[in-house]
Amino acid sequence: MAQVSIAPLLKLLVQYQESDTKVVSNDLIISVAAAFAAILVQNEVDEGQRAALLTAMTFSGLYYDSQIINSIVKIMREAAVKVPIDFHNKDFATKRRLLKRNNYRGGFVDIVGTGGDGHNTFNVSTTAALLACPYLLIAKHGNRAATSVSGSSDMICALAGGPFVLHVPPQSVGPILTEHSNLAFLFAPTYHTSLGSVAKLRKDLGFSTIFNVLGPLANPIEGIEARILGVKNRQLGKVFAEVLQLMGCQKGMVVCGDVGKGLDEISPCGRTFCWRLIAAPAGSPPDTLATISEFELHPIHDFGVELHPLEDCKSKSPDENAVLVKKILGNEVPVGDAIMDYCLINSAALLVVSGVVDDWKEAVELIKIALEKKVALREWERYTAACKAATTSTSGDIGSVVNGTQNGQNVPLG
Repeated sequence: MAQVSIAPLLKLLVQYQESDTKVVSNDLIISVAAAFAAILVQNEVDEGQRAALLTAMTFSGLYYDSQIINSIVKIMREAAVKVPIDFHNKDFATKRRLLKRNNYRGGFVDIVGTGGDGHNTFNVSTTAALLACPYLLIAKHGNRAATSVSGSSDMICALAGGPFVLHVPPQSVGPILTEHSNLAFLFAPTYHTSLGSVAKLRKDLGFSTIFNVLGPLANPIEGIEARILGVKNRQLGKVFAEVLQLMGCQKGMVVCGDVGKGLDEISPCGRTFCWRLIAAPAGSPPDTLATISEFELHPIHDFGVELHPLEDCKSKSPDENAVLVKKILGNEVPVGDAIMDYCLINSAALLVVSGVVDDWKEAVELIKIALEKKVALREWERYTAACKAATTSTSGDIGSVVNGTQNGQNVPLG
């Protein structure tokens, strides 16, 4: 295979690093996007130049530039394995219509953190997604642990009782969401297969590269209506909000808890810095970007939940975390428990950002109602049954294998 040289781009990066003005030119953005297309799509850049590019972008600070990130996220999503969702399917359209509530339109929702904050907290994003699924269509993008004890997929496997939940073929995601559950867990390596070509290099480099930034933004599913993204330090908040804005996101929020250098979740022990995308007014031109509103959230004042030391919210092993999640879903963990409250405030935020309700405390109460009725538990049980069927059925027909098809689905909560 012919190799593509990115030497001209590397020279541009040197010039940028040596410049006093540090202007990110349009030529530089285009050149970076072309280089990553050559790496991820064509696989035509040699190892030495790949290493030089990732190193130069990290040490120049360009891997935290919103325009650069946005240009590469587009490449990543274009290169990703597609999730075939038929939005015109009558049953799927009906399901979305039944989920609509206030300003939530029944679209996909995700919550994810960048990781790397060093706090090794409980799998709160994944648990929050599970708690919110009675009200929202969840497409949770996740991966194995990189810097923590238990990554989202590690805990999901433990909760499901096996890795089959990670191996659902993309063509089964649509039927599962239509007929069985409001949940879909999208295991990153299944959809971003091109990242395999840089996995060894990233490990050999031994420092954070732009790929650490891209993962939380690269959910491969189409039709994402809202998302919450946690960042590991406050300096990244505005950057990620601007990336979501450039991506065309109209409902989203970037959060960073005020703990140490930063916590990539809504904090259970004090204030959280927030950058929320406010949708363009009705009647605006189609390409009008959302605006960004900066504010703070506090567990007591905004959610009506007590403060808890972060030490009480630490992660254990995937198996131990899964045991606790199962108890949470079964409404066996009382409100007031540190991890329970930690999950409550993050799941409630999903309801507010998605538009289900406008008030943070009201959102907490809605999550509590669903827990009391064990709706999220039933959604999870139907999801795992459908995943097992999808990975074992030779015909690809999961409807006949799973007990709890469309007629047995939960009615959306009123």
